[in-house]
Amino acid sequence: MLNFLEKFDTSRVGIANQARLEPQKPAIIMGDVSVSYGELDSFTNAMANGFLSLGVRPGDRIAVLLRNCPEYLMAWTAAGKIAVTPVGLNYRFKSDELAYIINDSEAKLLIYGEALEEVVQEAKPKLEHDSLDMICVSNDPPAGVMSLNRLLAENSTEPPRVDSAGYGVAPSLIYTSGTTGRPKGVVRGVKNRLNSLLGYAYSFESGYDDTMLVPGPLYHSAPFAWAAFSLVLGNTLVIMPRFDAEEFLRLIQTHRVNTTIVVPTMLNRVVNLPDEVKGRYDLSSLRVITAAAESFPFPLKKRTIDFFGEGKLFEFYGATEISVVTRMRPEDQLRKPGSCGTPAMGSHIRLLDEDKQDVPVGEVGILYVKSPFLLDEYLNNPEATRAATHEGYFTVGDMARVDEEGFYYIVDRAVDMIISGGVNIYPAEIEEVLYRHPDVFDVGIIGVPDTDWGEKIVAYVVRQPGAALDEEGVVRHVSENLASYKKPREVIFVDELPYSPSGKLLKRELREMYKMAAERA
Repeated sequence: MLNFLEKFDTSRVGIANQARLEPQKPAIIMGDVSVSYGELDSFTNAMANGFLSLGVRPGDRIAVLLRNCPEYLMAWTAAGKIAVTPVGLNYRFKSDELAYIINDSEAKLLIYGEALEEVVQEAKPKLEHDSLDMICVSNDPPAGVMSLNRLLAENSTEPPRVDSAGYGVAPSLIYTSGTTGRPKGVVRGVKNRLNSLLGYAYSFESGYDDTMLVPGPLYHSAPFAWAAFSLVLGNTLVIMPRFDAEEFLRLIQTHRVNTTIVVPTMLNRVVNLPDEVKGRYDLSSLRVITAAAESFPFPLKKRTIDFFGEGKLFEFYGATEISVVTRMRPEDQLRKPGSCGTPAMGSHIRLLDEDKQDVPVGEVGILYVKSPFLLDEYLNNPEATRAATHEGYFTVGDMARVDEEGFYYIVDRAVDMIISGGVNIYPAEIEEVLYRHPDVFDVGIIGVPDTDWGEKIVAYVVRQPGAALDEEGVVRHVSENLASYKKPREVIFVDELPYSPSGKLLKRELREMYKMAAERA
């Protein structure tokens, strides 16, 4: 098994070590707030002792419902000090969704932000555990809820003393984004936790003295993993409360940011800023841009490299369940259009057909992966675990092909594939073509039921500002670049497309939008 610990000086690894070596060094910066490593270590000791005082014990789980803020990372760190598993909650969830995850994870404690009080109150009657303790990040919490400041003030900043025999380090539990159904709890054991974090750092060229910018939501696995390994290495971590394209550039200049992790949607917003705005900022400190989480259209990739410069753009394919599977290095970005790279971090990949037979080079199959960093199981869902596993390999249902050089291409999610007239059609291919149209800002392709074809192709399109693109122009552009059966049968122009906070296009919502419009019609 790959051992990434050998690549780093472990005497410098970890928040406690960094607090000892450089206590005044900024650990987390957000807006005007800066938390040093010494403060981070003390605060999280007090928080961990506070959790123990509320009856939380090693092996328990706590739920964290916070927008991006230093307290989010403090809660995670504190839980780790007492072998407790934190569960990040999507702050855009409604009460039913929150209650589902809190119940499914059997959380003993909920930490939440003051701005989310209303949805927490709506969720309370739906919780299966009436005795759930709550901590609010507020100076004036509601009755019966402790404030985080009070918890910190009443507990020791000395390292917590706890008998964690039999637990050691708690396993992680991260819920999938739920873009195709109910979120599933992904359980991953502890044996490779530090190894995997250092593997990300090594694979995407981060060191001890970087400044990392994380603009994505921390409850999502990739932004959190990048934030976590940054703190493990003693980096300075800059987090954004929410993504804004110009603010992203300003923070790079202000904090001399070296590395960042983004989704292509964010880069699309950046490169489409007016030239006079983009020209205001000095981005020379930026060394590594890592993109992931969704399809990266080649035209957007070229514009990104033109703006930020060559030699900086990395990309990876992965998922919460399977970690990082492939890596695309900067020197391959333009010579391998559409690829997400070659196997990374000890991944072994198979592409299988519906009969679980390997497909030839160049043909599309369902991607299965085996690596040291796979999930252990889906929590409380053995059927889903079994259904996604084959001979020690695991799949999240993505379709891919591989070329003669071993570069992989994610064609689409199996769930998003369109079957029209008995032919398999991959939306990502059509989206890639439409992104090349100068009047298209954003696009999403879905399949909807059709009596003649089984399914028909529908294009949701966001025009570039001021563009006069019409349905005929969209269809003609696809027909000129792809087989005629891949052209949209219907084009719907919208002001924006629905994305999750982590940057994934929510095609389930597009299908629901289409269904509701059809019912009204």
